[in-house]
Amino acid sequence: MRNILKSLKKYVFRRREKNQVFHRCEKRHTYSRFQSNHPNHLSIDKLTTINRITQEVDPLVISTTTTQIVDSLNDYSDFYLACRDNDSKKVRQLLRTMTLDDVDRLEPNGSTALHVACYYGHSRIVKLLLKEGADRAILNKYQCLPYDEALNDNIKEIFLRIPNSNRLVSDTGAIEWTLIDDDDVMEKAKEERHIIKSLYDNTTGTTPIDKMFEKIEKNYINKGLTNINGIEKIRRYFRKATIEQNIIWLIKAYTAETDFYRILNNEIAAGASQYQSERRYIIALISHDLRLEQFTFIGTTNRVIRINNDDLKKYEVGCSLMTKSFVSSSIDRKIAEVLSCQQESVQSEAEVMKRTKIDGALIKSWIMCTYTIKHRRTGLHIENSSQYANEGEILIMPYSVFEVKEIRKVQLSFFQDNQFMTEIHLEECDQYL
Repeated sequence: MRNILKSLKKYVFRRREKNQVFHRCEKRHTYSRFQSNHPNHLSIDKLTTINRITQEVDPLVISTTTTQIVDSLNDYSDFYLACRDNDSKKVRQLLRTMTLDDVDRLEPNGSTALHVACYYGHSRIVKLLLKEGADRAILNKYQCLPYDEALNDNIKEIFLRIPNSNRLVSDTGAIEWTLIDDDDVMEKAKEERHIIKSLYDNTTGTTPIDKMFEKIEKNYINKGLTNINGIEKIRRYFRKATIEQNIIWLIKAYTAETDFYRILNNEIAAGASQYQSERRYIIALISHDLRLEQFTFIGTTNRVIRINNDDLKKYEVGCSLMTKSFVSSSIDRKIAEVLSCQQESVQSEAEVMKRTKIDGALIKSWIMCTYTIKHRRTGLHIENSSQYANEGEILIMPYSVFEVKEIRKVQLSFFQDNQFMTEIHLEECDQYL
């Protein structure tokens, strides 16, 4: 299985180099990391003589990072230079007194410390910066993320989530969607979507968008989630969202590896009453904010879940499902495969036995869900704003309704003992809109 996983990872690592988003910036700037005039490639004495280049303003840059470029061409930080020179001792020393805003600062050459550490392949520095909480989703002047500038696959692997902690692979479908077997549930989807849209439009005149940001931060984040894992990171994101009125910080918060996205989705799915308004504000902003319109996605996306086989029998061609929470998926099927393969590999190495019934039948099975999204803003392609760009994430909105079009068995290369995976094809419905 290790060889199969290695092959799948290699595909994932190459994907962003080949896709259209990456080549868009490459064509615009005729960029290659091997060119002698790349800013990260120049010696320190030449760094101070780089001329600023007037560039076309790209909306993706504006929306993905609000970090300011320092004004003086001579003002390269000691921290940046230490990261460039692989001076881990000095980096640790400086980190003690630095804020995350300092860590994420764009230098005069348009790169961050994380960019340059990745560019030169300084793995210890990259690990230090990521552990400290450096922003993975800052685009440099070439519109490349730190992950894109990694010297080799060893550096890219540092950016992967640990196998047992992944939004794109779920161990239960119960939280994600509910079967729709009557008109009442379809009406529930319409009702919830109407509530969310009315909140965003501020039809009551009580909560404009700026107040939404404030209430989410003040009530839900600072009161409701005080003890969750990673709360300091989440507080920082929402503080910036409130100050800058910038929805992108909510995307960063959702994609960060903390307990925030798990708790948010669990509470949305359960219909928890406490802080329900604040959670609806989050849904409203992500679903309708015009600044995310550029990320709207129409097409096919993939997600792997593992559910109880008895529950699986309930799903038939022609039945419909409603998402009960945000659902993270991938634009590339092989990414979903590699993530499930990782979990299989971890369980295999830990010698975790698959749970079976008394008759030997497996209790849970993997399912590949393929979603066909047909309507604007049902799904957002948030890859370049995600803290894990390698996942190619498509974020599906709550209260979206899909019909099961096909159910079939497929055998993936990493499954053992002729085990098959169920593949469910779902297509977005029209009548709930």
